[in-house]
Amino acid sequence: MIHTELKAVRQFQKRKIQVERELDDLKENLRNTERIHQETLRRLESRFFEEKVQIIRVNLKCFVH
Repeated sequence: MIHTELKAVRQFQKRKIQVERELDDLKENLRNTERIHQETLRRLESRFFEEKVQIIRVNLKCFVH
């Protein structure tokens, strides 16, 4: 009886370690995905701003001439 319980505890400990590693991997993947998302968002916002400025300049040139 005690051997069965000890075996169950050891299996639980092994599974716990495995699940914690998987959780750490998922957290790392989430951090990387968030970082990439933020970089992409910054690039898109910058591109939008640059295009907006370019459109304003073109419109100003048309207005002045």
